[in-house]
Amino acid sequence: MIMSESKVKKPHYVRNTLLVLLAAFLFVQAVRHAMMNSDRDKYMGHGFEYMNGYSSTDFSGYHVYDGEKLNLLDHPVSFHIEREEDMPVLDGAEACYPLYNAIALSVYDNIAEIEKDIWKQAENEMNSRQAELDQELMDVFYCNGKYVSFTNTVRAYDRLIRGDVDIVFGARPSANQRRDATYMYEQIETLPIGREAFVFFVEEDNPVESLSSEQVRAIYHGDITNWRESGGKNQEIIAFQRPEDSGSQVVMEYFMGDVSLKEPKTFEYDSAMGGVVKQVAQYHNERGALGYTFRYFLNSLQQETHVKMLKIDGIEPSVENIRNGTYPIIVDVVAARLVSNQKENVIGLLNFLLSDDGQKLIEKNGYAPLGDRNTGSRIENELPDSYEVYRGSDENGEWEIWLFPQPEDYWARLFILKHDDQTVKGQIGTYIKEDGSESSELFDHRFLFEINADVQDEKIVIQDLIYNKSDILLPSQGTVLTKEEK
Repeated sequence: MIMSESKVKKPHYVRNTLLVLLAAFLFVQAVRHAMMNSDRDKYMGHGFEYMNGYSSTDFSGYHVYDGEKLNLLDHPVSFHIEREEDMPVLDGAEACYPLYNAIALSVYDNIAEIEKDIWKQAENEMNSRQAELDQELMDVFYCNGKYVSFTNTVRAYDRLIRGDVDIVFGARPSANQRRDATYMYEQIETLPIGREAFVFFVEEDNPVESLSSEQVRAIYHGDITNWRESGGKNQEIIAFQRPEDSGSQVVMEYFMGDVSLKEPKTFEYDSAMGGVVKQVAQYHNERGALGYTFRYFLNSLQQETHVKMLKIDGIEPSVENIRNGTYPIIVDVVAARLVSNQKENVIGLLNFLLSDDGQKLIEKNGYAPLGDRNTGSRIENELPDSYEVYRGSDENGEWEIWLFPQPEDYWARLFILKHDDQTVKGQIGTYIKEDGSESSELFDHRFLFEINADVQDEKIVIQDLIYNKSDILLPSQGTVLTKEEK
């Protein structure tokens, strides 16, 4: 049988249609990908290209081991720490990195050689092809130092709360960071050591020179959306924010007070790990843009170009106006520690920062000194007053476990294990076994040990030790700890 011409061509028509649809789909995906990458290039800000992804600034010359850009005093300072093992571990915000490096270089004996040597060891370790790397050197590498470390505000406070850092330099902790401290049964104490202006900035040819505090709040609440409502052009205001828990975002939330922030501008991009990631858009110097930061970022680190700082309530954020207190948004630069950290040199270093030499050092490295050094410190969070106490004993003596309620949004409960002079914190996670029964595991935050236990309302039974990579003494298998009546 001879097939008709239409029947011969039909399969080609279907195939061609499918190819056209596929090509259209691929074109749409390519355009979407290009647009997302374009947004990423625009709104990623300066990126975090330096110091293992924690810094948007090239800090060459600001480290203790290459500190030619650091500003030191012309005489030995009044406080010194000689022994390496007595040196408090420092971390902090990006804007404070030069400051606390200058402090360490002035106070810690031979710190340049110490950090340079340990950093070289850490790099060699990370470049080796060993199956198991030294944990201490890995920490040095990823935290950008041993005693003078840097992981930026968000992680620095996390490290402080978990006891890995002695002092954090930066802004006060966020609500989330205060909540995390309470969860870990720790209190954060912040000591003001300097003053800084929190500034708002726009593109340099924006005709607006000043905003009132109320106008700024109205813009970031979403009530004012066009610059003409604030004396500018008929132009949409693109009000950029900062990532949650970053130092500048925390200060912005304090500034807003009871006025809520509108949803921040975001952008999406394709993650290298697969999937789409949404992120808060960083300042981009486009028409109508408005951003905020600390004065030090713009003046000393020159993070943005072709921008100008706005007056707030008609007052310029100058050094003089920070000193005399007339600029309306002056914030404390703080040194934060845990109340439970009573190390002699931690207290000594904090006292030094309030001394004449300490205040001069702070001033030489970009911040205004305190007008009143007797303002005192601030306790940022309260401790929980609700927990259950379990007690028991084995061949090693008496044991005590404090077990805390599990807060919302947390996946595990906090426990504190006490034995003689030893106190260890960790978390208890519960999982379902193959037979449907529940089992609990106790582990510390660095996963140095893990214990399998049966946690009941009235008692905790230690079932077996899964591993212990530390010299921490743990209850033996079969130890029963009974809940005490309150």
